[in-house]
Amino acid sequence: MLEIQAAASSIDDSEVKPGPNTPDINPKDVKKVIQLPSSFIPEVKNECAQIFYRFKCPGSGLFHCILTGLVFDMTREAELLYKIIQWDESVLQPAGKMAAGPLFDIKCCEDAVRQLHFPHCVKTQEALLSDGLLSVAHFTDDAMSFIKPLKITDTHVIVDNPHLSAFGLVLDFLMGIWNKQVKGQVLLFLSPPNHAKQTQNINVLLLPRNIPMTEVSKHHQPSHFILVPSACNLIKNTTYTVHCPVANKIQPKRAEFDMEFGPNYSPTFVIRLPMNTDEVTLTIRDQTDTEVWEHEADLTDHLPFSADGRIPAEKIMVMLLDILEDLNDEEFKKFKWHLKTEVWNNISPIKENYLSKADRNDTVDLMVQTYEITGAVQVMENILKTICRNDLVKKLSTLRH
Repeated sequence: MLEIQAAASSIDDSEVKPGPNTPDINPKDVKKVIQLPSSFIPEVKNECAQIFYRFKCPGSGLFHCILTGLVFDMTREAELLYKIIQWDESVLQPAGKMAAGPLFDIKCCEDAVRQLHFPHCVKTQEALLSDGLLSVAHFTDDAMSFIKPLKITDTHVIVDNPHLSAFGLVLDFLMGIWNKQVKGQVLLFLSPPNHAKQTQNINVLLLPRNIPMTEVSKHHQPSHFILVPSACNLIKNTTYTVHCPVANKIQPKRAEFDMEFGPNYSPTFVIRLPMNTDEVTLTIRDQTDTEVWEHEADLTDHLPFSADGRIPAEKIMVMLLDILEDLNDEEFKKFKWHLKTEVWNNISPIKENYLSKADRNDTVDLMVQTYEITGAVQVMENILKTICRNDLVKKLSTLRH
């Protein structure tokens, strides 16, 4: 397990934006402080195709799970045990709800978890303006209830923890998100080559962005994950096509994007390529032929999975930290200066007040929380090139093989 401690940062009153249900408060009455969560990589076990996550929180505070995106607001030291289980849509539909994220089964000792933060894939402004659009379904042994969010941020829905059991984000079916963009992700997996036919396949998956990579990767072994910018905006029930000039064949020709959250994550498209193809340009277009995602993918630039089916996130974070340690103080200062303006895949840069007192550990933590693992690698590469540390760019590339 790896834990990287983030700093708590004070911010100006003008930067605090209350939610629609927040009572009026005079900004002069109180000093606002934002506490950033400590990121951790939990212990992971894969048993009979079920992934179990375990982490022992060292004390009170906010703890962000890098693999699932969950944030736990803890009151004291305690061990967290959690897993993702299958939704029963037949229970949600009569209540006018549909799944909007994975269903988490969470266990911990009583009263140790104050609040839970669930990663969402809805455009935040839309969620804030549509009261009741997002809520959290809470399942106990004999009942299902819906918890109204305390707050919705750019990335998470925050609720009080009434009693730990099964929780999952849901959308109001009648309000819906029809014809509205959600935050999606494009994941690429390179299958082992077929030597008899001299071909190799790329499996392309279009998924909501709040589905953890660990849950997807277990269905795609022994394939390799292709490291590309994954973020894009998608629309439910919209038809998409994928284009690749060097492909021998693409199946199917078109496919709809659905807000599905397991249990299986089959390819949306399968692209058949000549064996030993090193690089391809992939483009995804919607039904109006508008480009929604494009990338030149280096098929030699991949990450193998560990024995439990997960990408070695801990290895990547340690490497990112090791590279920052190779920068002298002046170079690190320049790195942070560029980081506060680095927009990647339409994700806003890290705020300056978070970076001002951040050391190297904090900076890795902030990058992973903001851009996720694959994005943090790409952002670091971009900035290292900008500050003319190509030797470290080369070092960074070694973690991908």
